[in-house]
Amino acid sequence: MTKTSEEMKTLVEEYIKITNIEYKDQTDNVREKTKEIEWQFHVGKNVIISKNANRADRIHLNVNMRFTPDDAKLLVIKNPTFSKTVMEISAICTTCNVGHQWIKSKEGIVGLAIFSHVDEQGLDRISFHNTWDNVARVSGHVQKVLRSNFSGFSSQVNTSDDTVEKSMYG
Repeated sequence: MTKTSEEMKTLVEEYIKITNIEYKDQTDNVREKTKEIEWQFHVGKNVIISKNANRADRIHLNVNMRFTPDDAKLLVIKNPTFSKTVMEISAICTTCNVGHQWIKSKEGIVGLAIFSHVDEQGLDRISFHNTWDNVARVSGHVQKVLRSNFSGFSSQVNTSDDTVEKSMYG
């Protein structure tokens, strides 16, 4: 049976509560800004779980990494190490079946989002937590790649954050 958006939201909130990680329902704030997102939870410091209005059949899990200004200076297209890093991160994400998107501003690259989704038909506790674990694991691996390729990279992107380091089961 097809789940409604509200049923998916209720299930997701139950699954988040299992982790004992602090979270906030940002639905009202998000709806004030856009009609593209039906509901959204901000979990820990850098995990966003949302339901987009244009996709009735899935929810999205994102780990958003923001880089310090000093780290962002290293992430320039003209830097050959950055090109190598982009290829490594792309390969990791492809292998692990997650998406990634570099977050840009006027000054350059300021972050990286690692994301995946859970289809509505398969939304249960295990598939939700498996997807979350996979996105978190890839995020941690990407941070290791960044630190190994850039000797001066501070990696102050919430590496000790509960949402990345903590198992989804406690």
